[in-house]
Amino acid sequence: MVVSIGKLGQGQADYYLKAVAQGIEDYYTGAGEAPGRWVGSASREFGIEGAVEDDALHAALGGADPRTGDPLSDRRGGTRVPGFDVTFSAPKSVSVLYGLSGSDVSTEVCAAHETAVDRALDYLERQAAVARRGKGGAESVAGNGLLAAAFRHRSSRAGDPQLHTHVLVANTTKAADGRWSALDARHLYAHAKTAGYLYQAQLRSELSRRLGIEWTQVHKGVAEIERIPTSVTRAFSRRRAEIECTMGERGEHSRAAARVAALDTRQAKDYGVEPESLRERWRDEARHLGFDREQLQAVTARSATRSQEPDRTEAIAAELASPQGLTAQRSSFTRRDVIQAFCERQPQGADVEAAERFADSFLTSEHAVTLATDVRPLTFSGVIQRLDGRVVPSTVEERRHSTPELLAIERRLIERTLARQSDRSGVVSTRALEDALSRRPTLGADQATMVRRLTRDGGGVEVVTGKAGTGKTFALDAAREAWEAEGYHVIGAAVARRAARELEDGAGIESTSLAALLQDLRMGGEYGLPDRSVIVLDEASMAGTRQLAELLDHADAAKAKVVLVGDPHQLPEIDAGGAFRALVLRTDPIELTNNRRQRNEWERESLDHLREGRTAEAIERYRRHGRIVLGEGAEDVRQRLVADWWQAAGDAAMIALRRADVADLNARARALMQSHGRLGTDELRIGERAFAVGDHVVALKNARPLDVVNGTRGVVTAIDRDAVEIALRTRDGRELVLPRSYIESETQRGGPMLDHGYAITGHKAQGMTTGRAFVLGTDDLYREWGYVAMSRGSEENRLYVVAPQSRERDEYAPQERPREPIESLIAALEHSRAQTAAIDVAERARIRETPTRELVAEHSLLADELGRSRSAAEQLERIVDQQREAEHAADRAAGQAIELERLGGRRSKHGAATERAFEAQARERAARLAEREAELEQRVSASHRDEPERRGRHSEIGAELERRRREAGRVAAIERPQYLVAELGDYPDRPRERRTWERAASRIQSYRREFAISDRKRALGSEPRELRQRSQR
Repeated sequence: MVVSIGKLGQGQADYYLKAVAQGIEDYYTGAGEAPGRWVGSASREFGIEGAVEDDALHAALGGADPRTGDPLSDRRGGTRVPGFDVTFSAPKSVSVLYGLSGSDVSTEVCAAHETAVDRALDYLERQAAVARRGKGGAESVAGNGLLAAAFRHRSSRAGDPQLHTHVLVANTTKAADGRWSALDARHLYAHAKTAGYLYQAQLRSELSRRLGIEWTQVHKGVAEIERIPTSVTRAFSRRRAEIECTMGERGEHSRAAARVAALDTRQAKDYGVEPESLRERWRDEARHLGFDREQLQAVTARSATRSQEPDRTEAIAAELASPQGLTAQRSSFTRRDVIQAFCERQPQGADVEAAERFADSFLTSEHAVTLATDVRPLTFSGVIQRLDGRVVPSTVEERRHSTPELLAIERRLIERTLARQSDRSGVVSTRALEDALSRRPTLGADQATMVRRLTRDGGGVEVVTGKAGTGKTFALDAAREAWEAEGYHVIGAAVARRAARELEDGAGIESTSLAALLQDLRMGGEYGLPDRSVIVLDEASMAGTRQLAELLDHADAAKAKVVLVGDPHQLPEIDAGGAFRALVLRTDPIELTNNRRQRNEWERESLDHLREGRTAEAIERYRRHGRIVLGEGAEDVRQRLVADWWQAAGDAAMIALRRADVADLNARARALMQSHGRLGTDELRIGERAFAVGDHVVALKNARPLDVVNGTRGVVTAIDRDAVEIALRTRDGRELVLPRSYIESETQRGGPMLDHGYAITGHKAQGMTTGRAFVLGTDDLYREWGYVAMSRGSEENRLYVVAPQSRERDEYAPQERPREPIESLIAALEHSRAQTAAIDVAERARIRETPTRELVAEHSLLADELGRSRSAAEQLERIVDQQREAEHAADRAAGQAIELERLGGRRSKHGAATERAFEAQARERAARLAEREAELEQRVSASHRDEPERRGRHSEIGAELERRRREAGRVAAIERPQYLVAELGDYPDRPRERRTWERAASRIQSYRREFAISDRKRALGSEPRELRQRSQR
């Protein structure tokens, strides 16, 4: 862990200060540890420095002057967080060096550690000393620094060497106007990770200079000392093992969960142990591990001969600006990201000042482009939670940047797409279209519209979006038939070969992975694009921007049509992305709206809520229908999940986010299969896994010669222990034999090529349909993953959740009401990992800065304009059809007249004259319609020029208004203004009633913002005069 941060208590402030504060001081100033020292510029302003005294610490954490005990502000009542514990921990190898060495080396290590802590704290002061002011803390103002005390400890609670420093940051700072206010802790949380990277880099730099230490490669900010074996560091990491064990028991994985587990597994330290006694014990343990004094001395033996590290600044800047750098997996970045990336590339360390200078220089160089000040939710372990358990919205302003290379690619991709909207690509005859549709009478109206638009609109790049279960592949099969009937060459691709196989099986389109297709196109191979080509890219929303742009480049060069099929609300891109979403906002996407998978209407509606971010409403519906299963712990939850899966039998699947959880569920399911006699007695053991006839398995790597793709699932039908072969029947009925060369190999991650397949990850499940899905809910769920996992089962989808433990330090203050598991679930699923294209960041920021009333008005205006545009386009389409019908009627009449004239005779001549008259009328009607068509076409063309921009802005404003609506409910629950209590009653105690109260409050708050109502007593203000306001009252 680079750095941890947590609140210093809970409960009423009076109780904390009068009854418990001394307990905190006892912990931090325990015997045997170094005395605390005052740090932070606010401490220096008070004139306090050196050793920390208990009374002064007590006062500081109570919001008082540490010298006199006088209150620093006139704030009274309510609950108050006394402060925050920011803990800087040295890498385990540094702690081992400190703990085993003599006083000369350990003194240098301590000095290096304290210097690194001080420099990292300086960074936090510059970035996170921000005060909250105003109602609900809505206003943030710069503070003068931090009032803090640092306590260095030498050991962990498990008694292992663990050099770390607790920096107790008092919850107060002084603004430029001289007033003291509470910290805006969101900034502290946001910058804690970067402060940790800087601490580690400064520590490496200090130890490299002082002791000539050599380091391993940096991973997530941390490097270990070369020549200290992993076996030694692991043996001295019993505390970490305790924490991981507790997290495993709870089924938790996040950094927040690690902090909780650390608190819950702590033991009382033995402060009576003398430092030298500890050192002797540690040295004895190290000797038993084969790490003696001679090996320890070798760690610092090169101090005199170590050469100066070359300056790699320019090389690092070029690397960060490259496609493999800061924008490898995200389209934009912040100053914090640059600092972390710089530290990651400095194995021998770097000074904090050097890291910050580099970041500032990089961001103002030709390597970076400033996008906007973007107000967005931070990505730390969750939102800020008050002492009463309620949540404060966690947004701060950060300036975002991207690289010229990625921005150029995004612009080219968008411009190329828009330029090809009318190039008549992939157009088929009416007969070919109708023939394809007639052979699929079960196609829904939205599917038929999709096929018609794909084959008749003629756009060079068509974008198709659809909710989960809308039958995109079935509709693509009809389009494929129509294209092939007209001589088009249809090629399919998807990011994953598994998805490509499903596209091939479901739509009849020969398909491969996107990576393989692009490689082939670069080489001009078998997938080289001939004339009249159509490329269908499924799950395009998972394709990175660079890959998508390259595909469109190849297609444009060959004048091939590209169909991008995806859903920006499902699993996001792994590489830098947001391009598919950007195209959805700028084009007229073809939308599939009818969910055909889930049988229950309430479940389809719940999925819509989950997809659109209305998480509380979705979870409430699931709970009401018994689809949320709560357990006391990870063991209880997993037992119930596997038992329900077993009882369901047949077409059922277990889904989990992490591979470790999948492995655990697989082991439990296989044990059930074995105990019930469902598996053969002979087993073939591959590594740690055993396979028998009847086992459910999943292939984890592509092997084209074997007709296997990553994600192929099946049941073992035979094993050959001598030949080391496994035969299986896949879910689609194919019979395969996996040879020794496949099943004994490993994936690139070092895992097995074949695994048990009773449970699968959400990424493997995307695109899959099963009867019943049993989903393991953990603390690191997010919106897109939850939507995918909960939309797999046609008959039933259940979510299994562990009731979380309290997250506060109960030895310092009384326990508060534990956070309800449903609240934790909602908070997790409200977090979105959807990417935004760099080119869209600035526009999103401008929208977020616009007042609600203006956004509502603009949203309504855009809706009217888009409605008129759609109406004109629909009218044009009808007139085109009528004009075409009139011309066909005239042609038929002319043909009939010619035939009758050829026959001769009076009756035939009379009939011919009638047909000629009918022809003339039809041609006159066609001419009038053509004139009307030209007028409408001009209008539609004019509106279409900026329609993509209007449509995109309408969508973005709608999303922002929905976000503000949800946030208004949370803020209202915290502030509880008089007018809301008068209208809705007191804030309820029960979670379900609280959510209802918050939804009603959010609607009232949105109404008040929209119509600028300031009445403090009446929730809706006085009776309105305007018709629009009355209609929404």
